Amino acid sequence: MKGGSVFKKIIYSSIFLAAIPAILVVLFLPTLGSKYRLSIEKNDKHFGQYLFSDLNSDSISELVYTGKGVPYYFVGVRDFDLHLYDQWNLTDSLNPLISDIFFGDYDHNKMKEIYLFTHKSDSLFLNMNEMLKPHGKRMDRIFITKIGYINGEITSSLKPIGFFDENNDGKDELYFVITTCFRKDPRRLYYYDLVHKTLKSSQYTGIICWNPKMEYIDGDNRPEIFGMMSACGNFGTNVPFSDSSTWLMIFNDSLKFEFPPLEFPGYVNNLEINGYKDGSFKGYVLSHFPQGVDTTILKSQIMIFSSNGKLIRYRLYSDFGLTGYIQSFVVKSEKSDKIYLIKNKFLELNSRLELIRTVDLPFNSQIFTYQTDLDGDRKEEFLLYSADEEKLAVYSSDLHKLTELNFKTPDTTWKFSDFLSKDHEHKIFLSSGNYGYFLKLNRNNYYYLGYLAYPGIYLLFILFIILIKRINTLQVVLKESVNRQLVTLQLQGIKSQLDPHFTFNTLNSIASLIYLEDRHLAYDYMNKFTQLLRGLINDADRIYRSLGEELEFVTAYLDLEKLRFGAKFNYEIIIGAGVSQREQVPKLILHTFAENSIKHGIMSKTEGGLLKIMAEKDKDYLILSIEDNGIGRTKAEGQSTSTGKGLRLTSEFFDILNQINKKPILHFIIDLHDEKGDSLGTRVEVWVPVD
Repeated sequence: MKGGSVFKKIIYSSIFLAAIPAILVVLFLPTLGSKYRLSIEKNDKHFGQYLFSDLNSDSISELVYTGKGVPYYFVGVRDFDLHLYDQWNLTDSLNPLISDIFFGDYDHNKMKEIYLFTHKSDSLFLNMNEMLKPHGKRMDRIFITKIGYINGEITSSLKPIGFFDENNDGKDELYFVITTCFRKDPRRLYYYDLVHKTLKSSQYTGIICWNPKMEYIDGDNRPEIFGMMSACGNFGTNVPFSDSSTWLMIFNDSLKFEFPPLEFPGYVNNLEINGYKDGSFKGYVLSHFPQGVDTTILKSQIMIFSSNGKLIRYRLYSDFGLTGYIQSFVVKSEKSDKIYLIKNKFLELNSRLELIRTVDLPFNSQIFTYQTDLDGDRKEEFLLYSADEEKLAVYSSDLHKLTELNFKTPDTTWKFSDFLSKDHEHKIFLSSGNYGYFLKLNRNNYYYLGYLAYPGIYLLFILFIILIKRINTLQVVLKESVNRQLVTLQLQGIKSQLDPHFTFNTLNSIASLIYLEDRHLAYDYMNKFTQLLRGLINDADRIYRSLGEELEFVTAYLDLEKLRFGAKFNYEIIIGAGVSQREQVPKLILHTFAENSIKHGIMSKTEGGLLKIMAEKDKDYLILSIEDNGIGRTKAEGQSTSTGKGLRLTSEFFDILNQINKKPILHFIIDLHDEKGDSLGTRVEVWVPVD
């Protein structure tokens, strides 16, 4: 028993009862924000294509932009307040396929140069200018090679690769790649020696290299160059390394093959190459996916190769339930790089190409993936963007979701550059179309305060339950108090109705009838008196009784009073149409006011007294009227010695009942007068609510 009592005490406690709704609310609450906050500020400075770079190493970025003047194209440099440093006019044409602005410091003097390729018809030129250095180095119209040019349109694409001192003269060479459609050449990697003004290229191949990378892979402190190798099928086997297949090609800084290219047969195939390190192992992760009709030659797969071109292992993408184009990423780490795939979710693979984790993404449409260091911690974050949903999500390099927000850009070709404000605040500048945006990723210092909402919700439920319990307790106490008051009033009412004067006068009247030997009438009145006493005693514990019972009681009382006073007064009881005698009314409601009318109104008259009791129905109320033609309240107050205890008890009785009734009991005492103002008596109306 004791254990059961303790158990009941626990489950009925406020602490336990509050836990249940609190847990349910917390489960359905939205997330409490993000640990990080990405602020995006749209730049209202429109200069066409523009980027930011710290050209003079003062930790403040300059704005670099291109435009078309008359008759020249130009490059302008301004500070962030739009004050112009200088403008560089170019005699040849700019084209987005070959003319991206990029920056370098080939001579390591901490003054960056601006690099830009231009063209005149099919002639490609390199231009370089150290604009913020007085008398800085400048090179204009250095001829590089002939490029694809058909019907007045450029059909070549140029991408910068990076800088490296290949010849150990203390100055870096500029590396870049040119790919061309609808003609054999140029499809090569190049570097330009800015000191000796010489150009070197890789051997000609039919293969096209997109999105080139320069990374240190094999541990010799010299970079390897690779990228996405594409087989377009423009040329057959009569060219070296035909683009009817794709090839694994890794170039060294001298633009030679690190190992003989490896063929992956299949028309219109792509091979995405990423550097990879796992402990002491150094090599490459390859993602191969066919885009042609014939997919039977080589299926989509992911592979790991050593740095000397040996296949270590592979897995088909179908093993992971993936089809179509799958993006692959290798994120650098101190001990072991991480391999990620992305389709409609992130997949993380280990060095054995086994799936070790999946991360769902908040998108239901095509997504575009970008990488940049948003918070300046030298680790790139993933930016996932849906143009259809106009939504941007940011993930850390280990796939933790940092934040998510609504965002819309003109197109999905994004370019990033570092921006340092005059206060040396670091931001990322995103260029999309002719619009620019400043991105800043910060820790949300108030994120953990959000968790206070959970105990706060629990505490509110505890307080709410305590309040409900307190209200219930007060209601019980109030109800008990009302009941006690009702019982007290009932006892007081019974005591007042058993007044000795009334009893003795009634008994004397009955005794007189017996003395006059009118036994039948005496017996009849004795029955009425005992009926009256029985009604008082039997209904002692009742608050309400039927209208019929109340009328029987008051009739017995009035008959006994007539026995005492004879023809001095008469009474009438009138029941209106639609009134049911089953309606419940407060006990003694008619008797109290009838007694008061006889005592103080009618008995002061010598003759002709009349008491009318009427019952009528008015909507939700039963109207009980007790009307007399007595002397009125004004005269009665001067003649009566009554304390008015009966009326006071009745008023208190109604007040207590009204605390539990939906509608209140109303009662009114109305003085009746004639046209001259003389009293015609008194009427009492009691309005009792009925269902």
